Amino acid sequence: MSRLVVQGTQESGREISLKPGANRLGRNELNDHQINEPTVSGFHCQIDLDHGVVSVKDLGSTNGTFINSVPVGQATLEPGQTLRLGSVELFFPADAPQPTPFSAPPLRAGVRLTKAQADFPPTVPSVAPRAIEPPPLASCGPNDCRNHPGSLATLICNQCGALLCKSCVKTIRAGARNAHSCLVCGGICVNLVDHRKAVDKENATFLRLLPTAFKYPLQKNGPIILFCGTILFTLLDLARLVLGRTIGPLGFAYWLTIIMSVGYLFTYMQNIIVASSSGEENPPGWPELSGFWDDVVLPALRCGAIWLVAIGPGVAAMIFVSPAVGVLVLLLGLFCVPMALLTVCLADSVMGLNPIIIFSSISKVPGPYLIACAIFLVIIGLGTLCESLLGLSPIFILPAVVGKFVSLYGMTVVMRILGLLYYTNKEKFSWFD
Repeated sequence: MSRLVVQGTQESGREISLKPGANRLGRNELNDHQINEPTVSGFHCQIDLDHGVVSVKDLGSTNGTFINSVPVGQATLEPGQTLRLGSVELFFPADAPQPTPFSAPPLRAGVRLTKAQADFPPTVPSVAPRAIEPPPLASCGPNDCRNHPGSLATLICNQCGALLCKSCVKTIRAGARNAHSCLVCGGICVNLVDHRKAVDKENATFLRLLPTAFKYPLQKNGPIILFCGTILFTLLDLARLVLGRTIGPLGFAYWLTIIMSVGYLFTYMQNIIVASSSGEENPPGWPELSGFWDDVVLPALRCGAIWLVAIGPGVAAMIFVSPAVGVLVLLLGLFCVPMALLTVCLADSVMGLNPIIIFSSISKVPGPYLIACAIFLVIIGLGTLCESLLGLSPIFILPAVVGKFVSLYGMTVVMRILGLLYYTNKEKFSWFD
C-alpha cells in the first residue's frame, strides 16, 4: 500500500493512504486528503498512483511543491523521498513487500509420474503451512541515500531530486574541484547541506532574515572594514574641523572634505544595499576610486538630492503655508527616506526619487517597511546619543573614534535591512521586470 507520513506539524505521524488514480491534496475540504495548514494552498497538488508509480503535479500553489527540497512542477516521487507542500513535509516510505504465498516445490528433473500418480494427484493438506516471512528491509529516513537505506546522503541531484551518497554518483575532476553527476538521469549533484541552505534562504521571509542584519557587519572581513572606515572618516572629520576655521583656498578644501566624506560613504552604503538585494551574505569591501566624479561627486549629489526632496517640501510649507502643515509634510518626507535610499541605490540614479514609485512601493510592503523605518530611527538616534555622550570624555580623540565606529556599524545594519527588504519582496516590487 502506498502511503505518505506527515512530519513536522501538529499532525505528525498521520498517514495518508493513496488510492489508485488521482489523489488531490490541499487545505480545501473538497480534496481527497485535506491538510489544514496555512502554508498549504486550497488545492495544492495532485498525486497519481498508476501501477505502483507515484507522480506529483503542482496545481499552481502559492508556496510551491518540493521533492527533497527541489521545487517541482511535475515529477515522480520515489520511495524514501520527502514531499513538501508549503511547510508541511510528507515522507514516502519504502514499504516491505507482501509475503509470498505457499506453493509446492517444483519437480526435480528426471522424475516421472506413474499413471496412478497422474490420475490421482496428491491432495493439498487442509491446513496450509505457515508462510515464510521475508527479512525486514532497512528503514529509509528522509536524509538517507536512495540506494543505500541507513546511509546518510551527502549529495542531491538538481534534476531528479534524488538524495545520494558519493558511491552512487559519477565523480570527475573539473579544474580545481570535483564534479558529481547522477548515475540515473545524468543531472548535476550538489552538496545537500549547501543546497538546503540555499533553498531555505530563497524561501525566507523578511522577519526571519532581519536578526541576521545585526551580525552582518562583523562577518568575514567586516571588522577590518569597519576599523579602516573608522580611521578614514575620523581623519576626514578632524581635517574638516581644522579647515573649517580657515578662509581663502583652505575654505575650498573644507568643502572638498565634506564632499569626499559624504560621497565615499554613500557609495559604500549603496554597495551594501546592492549586495544584500542580490542575496550575498558577506559585506562588500570599501569601493575603489576609479574616478573622482563618478565615485565621489555623483554619490554625494544623490545623497543631497534624497534629503532635499525629503526635507525641502516640509520647510517650504512651514514658511509659505503654516508651521503645522509644514511639520506634517516634513514628517511624511522623513518617513519616505528609507524607501528613497533603496530606490536611488538600486536604480543608481536620482530617477528613483519618483514619488509614484516610492509611495506605491511602501503600500506593497507596509508591515516590513514600518519595521525597517523603526529600526532606522532607533539606530540613527542611538548613534547620535552615543556621540553626544562620548563628547563629554576628557580624551579628545576617543569620542571621534568610538562614535564613528558606532555610526558606521549602525549605518551598515540599516543598509543591510533595506537590501533584505527588497530581496524578500522583489516580486511584489517588480521594479525591473
